[in-house]
Amino acid sequence: MSIIEQMRKSGFEALTDEDIMKLLTAEGGMQQDLFQWARDVRRENGCDDVLLRGVVEISNVCNKNCDYCAMRASNKDLVRYTMSAEEILAIAQAIKDNGIQIVFLQGGQNPRNDILLEQVIPIIRNDMKMGVLLCLGERSQDVYEKFVRLGAISYILKFETSDADHYKEITGSSLENRLNTLRWAQNSGLKVGTGNIVGLPDQPLQSLVNDIRLGVSIKPDFISASPFIPNPNTPMEQHIHGNVNMTLNTMSILRIALKTVTIPSVSALESLVKDGQRMGLDAGANVITINFTPKETQSLYKIYSERRFVVSLEHAYSTIEKAGLRIHKTE
Repeated sequence: MSIIEQMRKSGFEALTDEDIMKLLTAEGGMQQDLFQWARDVRRENGCDDVLLRGVVEISNVCNKNCDYCAMRASNKDLVRYTMSAEEILAIAQAIKDNGIQIVFLQGGQNPRNDILLEQVIPIIRNDMKMGVLLCLGERSQDVYEKFVRLGAISYILKFETSDADHYKEITGSSLENRLNTLRWAQNSGLKVGTGNIVGLPDQPLQSLVNDIRLGVSIKPDFISASPFIPNPNTPMEQHIHGNVNMTLNTMSILRIALKTVTIPSVSALESLVKDGQRMGLDAGANVITINFTPKETQSLYKIYSERRFVVSLEHAYSTIEKAGLRIHKTE
């Protein structure tokens, strides 16, 4: 009996930290067995169909100063922008016209955008009859509750790393506060998403194990793993990118552990390797986010800078077909 077969028989709950390390570093046949385990779990739980989301990057203004992100507040070389309500609503309509039912409003952490959100969320939700997913940084529970009243359904707040000291070092803020705000979002009635970065500088393997343990303990509705990508005009621009295989293995472990969650195959995978997002689907993912931000604005949303891969509708369709999966049909 292979190592994977033994682990499958026992289940995720029985895995030791050493077992998870073996899965994180799996290659070759063992990695393919891990991917198959993840796909089997996804299929057995009725989660094979791939959900499409349309993202609008509403603003690159951010009051945080994370060392890995070029949208950090101290980057004076970045031209800042914030879309108008009219621009956002026009893009939301384009997302709907392309058959996608989820509008993903993403931006830097900037509470000044809340007035803008008050204008657009009710129209997207009530008039356009679309789901609203937000990823806009840390907010108070009162604000999350307001988002729910406006019509938002889901919120993403990645914890990035489970190591509190490392989190403080690279973001200048508190992991405890980050996790508290994520719980506030859950308590407000929002579905929540979270996740980590794989391959941060000075990140030991045990830290990734702890990331998985933390992600599972949060009981999120969706969760992601993204490879670290060095970004110009940041303190981490000289570091090497994260390991794609370890990112894929993390995704598989999260699928096995959390079973029914939605897991995105992130665009960062495609930035680092051709067919990276198809590999993500093969590893157990079931979400692809399509970018509807206008091209003249995309270049200013510096999450991965020059290595950024902008996901088109055509690319998403092709990727899903290559993976032998179908698009999730919403009612």
